[in-house]
Amino acid sequence: MPKKDLSQYAEEIRLGGIEGGSTHSTLVIIDGKGTQLTEVKGPNTNHWTIGMTETAARINAMVLRGKEALNIPETVPLDCLGLSLSGCEEEKTNRLLVETMQQNYPNVAKDYVVTSDTMGSLRTGLDTGGIVVIAGTGSNALMIDPDGKVTGCGGWGHMMGDEGSAYWIAYRACKYIFDDIDGLCQAPEPISYAYPALRIFFNISDRKDMLPYLYTNFDKSKFASFAMEVANGCEKKDPLCLHILRENGVLLAKHIVALARKAGNDIKLHEGGLNVICVGSVWKSWGFMKDAFLEEIHDSHAMDELTLLRLTASSAIGAGYLAAEKIDWIFTKPYEKNVNVLYHYKRENYVKPTIKIESEVQLVSCK
Repeated sequence: MPKKDLSQYAEEIRLGGIEGGSTHSTLVIIDGKGTQLTEVKGPNTNHWTIGMTETAARINAMVLRGKEALNIPETVPLDCLGLSLSGCEEEKTNRLLVETMQQNYPNVAKDYVVTSDTMGSLRTGLDTGGIVVIAGTGSNALMIDPDGKVTGCGGWGHMMGDEGSAYWIAYRACKYIFDDIDGLCQAPEPISYAYPALRIFFNISDRKDMLPYLYTNFDKSKFASFAMEVANGCEKKDPLCLHILRENGVLLAKHIVALARKAGNDIKLHEGGLNVICVGSVWKSWGFMKDAFLEEIHDSHAMDELTLLRLTASSAIGAGYLAAEKIDWIFTKPYEKNVNVLYHYKRENYVKPTIKIESEVQLVSCK
């Protein structure tokens, strides 16, 4: 694609963007003006969990469905495909994914750009620097400076963390239940709701029946989905579930604090302060995490102003924007229409809750 005015071809340009998580993926195809033409849902595309070959096959299948919806022949490649996928944090493996696509499926796209899922989320809602915190099945946080420098916090998977995620919520609930019954450590609140909820959700009669779910037949997405029952417990005002969501709020705040301490004023002094895009279903429980989250932010003194943003468009749009930039295609991007404000914090206006919230989170049950 030559670097010149190609506006006369805007209707003919076809750019793809895929947002890929550990549970599901989304493809959008846009034209040269940035107008979304179609959207396709697909499965997990994390190459660390399903392998590079299967990841490429799933990407190809999604693009074929998108082309079919737009009556684009299979042999006509997209001008560029942006892949913002969970697990795509390393340049070496990202290159391998592109090579696999080009070798196995040469008609998918003429060019590619591969980034982590956090980058796609950020570029959907912000045109300059900022932070993205993903709290879905897993968790990850990324800060991008206006000059393109990337700094991360978390994103190491369930074996090394995933704090603040649905997986962590489910794990925390199970750990409290197991330790309390064993007598190893007493749960901070009664397990009278959580333990019956666990037995019903996994269809078990005893804790030993959980072993296949934890080891032989472990499915991170299935296990993490128990977090929905913890959220339901919060709706019913169960003390233990409320305690777990407060802990989770602290951990999400800690991700932001860690990155804010490395941020320059060009990010911190942006309109609205430090802009943070909040991605993932865990943020739907914001009301139960809010007080603990804000107290952690306030006590850290890492920032004076913060704006939490929720995307109103798929992160696949941001992946499409990255695809456009890869081939030097320019069009106006409606960032402000792609986000809503979840919360605006300002130090001078903050009032601490009357009830003290314990913000020192232990990552093991016993203190």
